[in-house]
Amino acid sequence: MQKMNKLFLDIGNSFIKYSTVINGEYTVYDSILLDDLLFNGLDFFGIPNFPDIVYFSTVANPDKVDALKLLIQNEWQVIPIQLTAQKSCCGLTSGYENFNQLGDDRWFAMQGAIGIYNVPTVVVDAGTALTVDAIVDGQHLGGLIVPGMNTMRQSLATNTADLFDVCRSDMRPDNNEMLLLGTDTSSAILGGTLYMAAAFINQVIYDLNNQVGIQFKVIMTGGESEQLCRLLDFEYDYIPDLVLQGMVNVEESVKNS
Repeated sequence: MQKMNKLFLDIGNSFIKYSTVINGEYTVYDSILLDDLLFNGLDFFGIPNFPDIVYFSTVANPDKVDALKLLIQNEWQVIPIQLTAQKSCCGLTSGYENFNQLGDDRWFAMQGAIGIYNVPTVVVDAGTALTVDAIVDGQHLGGLIVPGMNTMRQSLATNTADLFDVCRSDMRPDNNEMLLLGTDTSSAILGGTLYMAAAFINQVIYDLNNQVGIQFKVIMTGGESEQLCRLLDFEYDYIPDLVLQGMVNVEESVKNS
């Protein structure tokens, strides 16, 4: 029986993360800008074979997602299949009363986590939004959402005079060391938002450990995680393709059920 070539897309507001499963072998690729892909066409993916099937999850602008779906249909003659959050699936039960309100990226990040770890887990996804979700014995306990670091910076840049370029600044100085205190407005905002986000994560995990009475395994994912990780008080695993792994796990589990 011929195995199918599958493409999995995690479509964010700015970037697409993607992976393939070709002849049963999982490969993850560097993320690319959604706008670049729409402009350059599907060859920009740089994958070795046209996929037989395309799965996607998204939190992106619907118009851009529709444009990408149309591009895939026209160039590859494949209709993309959207994977979404469920009330219960593949060993995970949503903690939301209305499971449709749970972001698909959070759902599949948790699916990726339970596919790797069989222990109480906190999944921290640091992107446009900074989200924290806790899982115990396959039950999603719930989560928290705050603005991501770049979102906070853009808010300041939009609402404060002379700060428009701050959100475009590089977080890391040339020597790759982050000073505690900023020496100009830009570095003060960049460092301040970094410490704010890290303090939020540290406090939530500390409170969870004490409230639930167990030590949670901490998993970091999302584009802003690498900046945050060095300020965390807890041991963690950084898994940048956690959402994609969750999508693959769900697709394989449903297919084999």
